[in-house]
Formats: sequence, structure tokens, C-alpha cells
Amino acid sequence: MATRIYTDLTIRGTTYPDAASAARALGVTPEAVRSAARKGRLDRVGAGRKGAEPMPVRVRGELFADAHAAAARFGVTPQAVWKALADGDPDRIGRPQRRPGRDPHPVEIGGLRFASQRKASRALGFSDDYLSHALTRGGRAARERILAAAMALAAKGVTP
Repeated sequence: MATRIYTDLTIRGTTYPDAASAARALGVTPEAVRSAARKGRLDRVGAGRKGAEPMPVRVRGELFADAHAAAARFGVTPQAVWKALADGDPDRIGRPQRRPGRDPHPVEIGGLRFASQRKASRALGFSDDYLSHALTRGGRAARERILAAAMALAAKGVTP
């Protein structure tokens, strides 16, 4: 098996005579320099970066250095960016989620009209899904409690 001789290594614009002198100058081991040369990644030797090279991300025509930069710009997590990229739909990043078949239906309670049961629950001071559970499975007491909250809200003159 032939051995490779690593000479005249150019790393970020500086040419070193061999792997040992490059390693001394960059503060790494000679084996790290040789390994990077084998992989064609001399640009990363001694730069303090480990792991995979960050991948540029393009979302709606805007180019970002990596997923973390795109996530910071759109107010989402890097995992959301990676998931959208894996799904082949990076343009959905930072936009409201739409769940198919779950369009909100307006609801009227005690003369007040709300855009959805969830918004009505919040406006009346209940948890997000209280109204939904009370109207489908709840008894008379739960319905009376909802009506009383709607009447109190109407008495304050608050319009949802």
C-alpha cells in the first residue's frame, strides 16, 4: 500500500511545507491535518468548528447562512426549519399552520358571537377546549356556567 506524503498544504491562503508544520501553526495534531487533507476539508482545520458544515437555507427568496439564522428570522425553532426542508416545503416556515378539515366554525352564546369555540372559551375565561367538551359531553351545569359567563361578558359591554 502506498503512503501519502502531505506536502505543500494550502490552508486558508497560507502554504505549509508539511502536515507537522501546519499542525504546529494551527494548534492541532498532524493527524488532524492529514485527515482533513484526505477528506478535502483543509479549510476547516484549526478553525474550531466540528461536525457537519452548516448548509445555506433559502426561504421565500431570502438566503440564510444556516437553519439557525432562518429560525431566528422567522421566530421558529431550527427543528421546524429542518422539518420543512426535509418535507420539501421551506416556504411554509414562519407562516400560520393550517390543519386540514379543522376550519373554525362561528358560535353564538348568550347573544355574543365568537369566531370559534376556542376563542369563545378564552374570552369567557375558560381553558382552550372547555367549551368544546362542555357542549359535546358536559351536562346542564356546564352549559349554565358557560351561559352565565357570556351574560357577564355582555353586561360589561365587551364585544368579542
